[in-house]
Amino acid sequence: MTEKQMLNWTRINILLVITIILNGCVGGCKSKNLKYDQISQETDASSESGTDAYQFYDDALRTYVDSSGYVDYSNLRQNPLKLNTFIDFLAKVSPENYPELFPTQNDKKAYWINAYNALMMKSVIDNPGITSVNQISWGKGIFWRIKFIVGGKECTLHRIENGILRKKYKDPRIHFAINCASSSCSPLSNRILSGDSLDEQLDYKLRQFIQNSSNVYLNHDKKEIKLSRIFKWYKNDFTANGMSLKEYVLQFLLDIPDWKRKTVLQDYKLGYFEYDWSLNEKMLGKP
Repeated sequence: MTEKQMLNWTRINILLVITIILNGCVGGCKSKNLKYDQISQETDASSESGTDAYQFYDDALRTYVDSSGYVDYSNLRQNPLKLNTFIDFLAKVSPENYPELFPTQNDKKAYWINAYNALMMKSVIDNPGITSVNQISWGKGIFWRIKFIVGGKECTLHRIENGILRKKYKDPRIHFAINCASSSCSPLSNRILSGDSLDEQLDYKLRQFIQNSSNVYLNHDKKEIKLSRIFKWYKNDFTANGMSLKEYVLQFLLDIPDWKRKTVLQDYKLGYFEYDWSLNEKMLGKP
């Protein structure tokens, strides 16, 4: 975590303490809306601190997520304290119940992306033996049936992604930052996202995804451009500004000459890869 990020979260921590005092919650009083019995008992009082919670989550990411976005769930499951500390913080604080702690749109957006990814990781380690998140609850229920506590309220991953991130911010780059713990999803970042550098981080995630031939592939022999199914499922997000899907992805493929771009737009058919829902798990012996 950079010095600027640490200062930012120290400010948030101070504001949080002031807010708790003003609300008469000195001494650790708990809102009756918070289901603390559902929160891991491994966390301690330090989870009240936004600085500590974000630092712990950043440490967990750096320790258990490799540079390719694969997660060492086995060891994370055995050492969950840092992740659980952040989960506990999410349960108590969000931009909805403490908006003053997240003054900018990017602060709020970064919170919800971090929350989505952390809750997905928590879901995986709480269900040992699975090979896909679809095994956690039938019918892809992990996204819309499983409920978590976020900011004192029940919340699903579906609501975070569609009811908050997509609905409020209308930023297609979000799709390359949230991670559904699956092989075909955009790789999980091994550092937290922060409001002060969010645009740079999202730009990087976008280019990382699109410039990977497993997600965008030009087959010049067959005159076909093949895309990740993410582009099909969320087509309206990528074409909201009037661009076609092909136009959207081509603007980030910098090694294609202009004359070839025109040919791709006019003559290449559009296809999609099958989506691989297998777990993004780092296997033993894999470098």
